[in-house]
Amino acid sequence: MRAFVLAGGLGTRLKPRFGDLPKGIVPVGGRPFLAHLIEWLGRRGVRDVVLCTGHGAAEVREALGDGSAFGVTLAYSEEPEPLGTGGALRHAVARVEGPSLVANGDTLLECDPWTLELARWRSGALGAVALYRVDDARSRGRVEIVGDRITRFVEKDASFTGPAWVNGGLYAFSPVLWRRLPEGVSSLERDVLPGLAAEGRLAGLRVEGEFHDIGTPESWARAERHLSA
Repeated sequence: MRAFVLAGGLGTRLKPRFGDLPKGIVPVGGRPFLAHLIEWLGRRGVRDVVLCTGHGAAEVREALGDGSAFGVTLAYSEEPEPLGTGGALRHAVARVEGPSLVANGDTLLECDPWTLELARWRSGALGAVALYRVDDARSRGRVEIVGDRITRFVEKDASFTGPAWVNGGLYAFSPVLWRRLPEGVSSLERDVLPGLAAEGRLAGLRVEGEFHDIGTPESWARAERHLSA
């Protein structure tokens, strides 16, 4: 199974600390965050990885090379302009050869990616999303799920209290999914996944595992503590 890693983020909220460094190679535990993610994939038997790059693509390639240092084979799909997460995947369509894993390049949910693909295949869905539980979801978008099917994605709701399941930024997709990706700029999270959920064609897998996120200074600090050990 080939993995596509969305690594074109600007890292705007991290800019005061790291300047113009591409978000995926912001150091965590003394190493680029993407190095942790790529090694995690390799240790779980996913050794064919495509990095979908954008901002700072040359810096990302220089930092990570061909993947041999991490036990994987790395290829690169560079956006000609910012295309969003959906557009970046669409741009990499020529590299799709079968069922694929897709991972956000600024998060890491430590679970079994093969179990995620198995859940997608068994359900007959076009996609499956790895979900993790948070104790207080009032400041988070949440996922509503019935059985093994995601029914909808709910934006942040300050009036909501208590635990919920949220998107872990790790997906398994049928190759048919790429036909659903529009040309040009699009968001996987906002433009593609909600439609699949509305059609009943998106599975959700509730997983247990540590979640790391470097999207904000606060979450980066938590990842720094956990991944430095």
